[in-house]
Amino acid sequence: MAVGRWDGARRRARFLLLQALLVPPSRLPRRAGLALFRRLGRAALACAPRPRRTIVENTRLIFPAWSEPERRRFAALVAAELAGNLFDFVRLRRYSLESIVALMRIEGLERLERARRPGVGVVCLSAHLGCWELIPFRLRAEGYRVAVVYRALRDASLDRYVRERRQRFDIATHERDGDARGLLRSLREGALVGILTDQHTRVGSVRAPFLGRPAWTPSGAVRLAWRTGAPMVTTLAARRPDGGHLLHIGEEIPLAPPPPGASREAVDEALREACARCNEALGAFILEHKEQWVWHHRRWRD
Repeated sequence: MAVGRWDGARRRARFLLLQALLVPPSRLPRRAGLALFRRLGRAALACAPRPRRTIVENTRLIFPAWSEPERRRFAALVAAELAGNLFDFVRLRRYSLESIVALMRIEGLERLERARRPGVGVVCLSAHLGCWELIPFRLRAEGYRVAVVYRALRDASLDRYVRERRQRFDIATHERDGDARGLLRSLREGALVGILTDQHTRVGSVRAPFLGRPAWTPSGAVRLAWRTGAPMVTTLAARRPDGGHLLHIGEEIPLAPPPPGASREAVDEALREACARCNEALGAFILEHKEQWVWHHRRWRD
């Protein structure tokens, strides 16, 4: 069997195994299911030294005053919260828009309305926090046109699993590395376009503070807002203490574009300043719900 076919078969087998392990317990009553998934998350971290080590290393950068026992306890809490949010992601196929409305409360919808302008959509800046996959569904339930920018997953089965759930509710998807025309069309049609920019990725980036430390930050969302004149707000998710979810919409982020004819240096500086504002807006909410962010990601690689 060719290497490519073997990799595809292996990923398919892994996807089927995950389905077999996760789908049956996701059918439990919600309180019991959340508790079970949280326990599974802690157990999984105990068997995964690399993610555990990355969480500890990241907290040394961002929370230097913590003791080592505090870091280990936090790592276990991060794993439990991530697994708890995975519970609702797995259950998405069972949710209607009405049930998502009951599950996720919106805070700051008036800020989104203030930011909207005629003839253009809104760039919705987000992060891998809480159950972020619920955000486009919750906004769709409010009657907005919604689109998301995403990176196609290497596992074709998992990629299809995610896309089908979005398509079920008429949520447009635009591949990050694909043709930009569809994305621009979504904005021209007034859609809310969700983009996650809190990770280190192989795209155009600038160095800007993230949680107080310099980090390479994707700049495509800022460039898109400059190009189209679309306003930008943050749309961030967090699980509430009662087990439900919160969708927090922030104030419009000021993104003054460089003047026409500006030098390359001036454009780069304006881009760094804009990305720093974006990171500040994301970071403030992440720190409020820090146990629900993806600390196992190697965000500060240099």
